[in-house]
Amino acid sequence: MFGTNILNGKQLRDYLHISTTMLYQLIREGLPYHQLTNNSRKYYNRAEIVEWLMKHGYHAQSTWTK
Repeated sequence: MFGTNILNGKQLRDYLHISTTMLYQLIREGLPYHQLTNNSRKYYNRAEIVEWLMKHGYHAQSTWTK
């Protein structure tokens, strides 16, 4: 939908190989996202996400784990 740098939720889950539940857990832990308005969909910057995951102790295997 957006290309390789800006991802929606499904694209992010596919990119990270994680479940919807894991995505919501990461959001609760502070995963950065952007919205145009409070009621609009969340969008994610791929570089910000990878940096955040690494900073918070996650690493890539077949999926992102802590």
